[in-house]
Amino acid sequence: MGIGRQPPPYPAIWATPPRGRVLALAPHADDETLGCGGVLIRHREQGDPVRVVCVTDGAAGDPLGYYSGRDYPELRREEARRAGAILGVDDLVFWDYPDGRLAEAHDLAQRLAALFDAYRPDIIYRPSTAEIHPDHWALGVATEEALHDYRRAVGDYCFEAWATVRPSYVIDISAVWERKRQAIEQYQSQLRYNDYVHMIEGLNAYRTIYLSSARYMEAFESGFNDSS
Repeated sequence: MGIGRQPPPYPAIWATPPRGRVLALAPHADDETLGCGGVLIRHREQGDPVRVVCVTDGAAGDPLGYYSGRDYPELRREEARRAGAILGVDDLVFWDYPDGRLAEAHDLAQRLAALFDAYRPDIIYRPSTAEIHPDHWALGVATEEALHDYRRAVGDYCFEAWATVRPSYVIDISAVWERKRQAIEQYQSQLRYNDYVHMIEGLNAYRTIYLSSARYMEAFESGFNDSS
């Protein structure tokens, strides 16, 4: 082994989420629930305001045409509202960028910067730039660009969706897992294609390697501008 080499630091275990105004950035409606639904519930339980921004319209989420003839983006929005009600979040915003083409949205970083100035979040949950889904990656990159000149202290936390993170923080969501599961189940249009309950249950169970007394945990990596 190389002289002076050290393993990555062990993640800190949040007993409770950090306090403050929360902003969750979801590339598609469902990512907020899959990636950080448990911690959003816990924020709402301690009285923190939470806003979720669903950035794309989700229109590419039905490649086999199960819902042809319907207003599919509106269906995705309806699912998000039902999931949000279970999470305790009623402040949802839909930006409706074209699904699958977020990297082409050249105004995204500017729009995020304006959102940060207006909403003044204390805590941001968003995808990392290590994400392999192009929309997730594009949102992660745009968030970091928007935060580059943001002068207000903010906790910047990357959640797990299509790629895992190197955890900086983990939190026990065992007590709220059933609510998170129920929120995932509101996305029936997506569950026709992928068993997200099975996938996320496995991921959140695996993260209990950091706390053996827990049944389910969510993990987050410090982002570009984490002031915590």
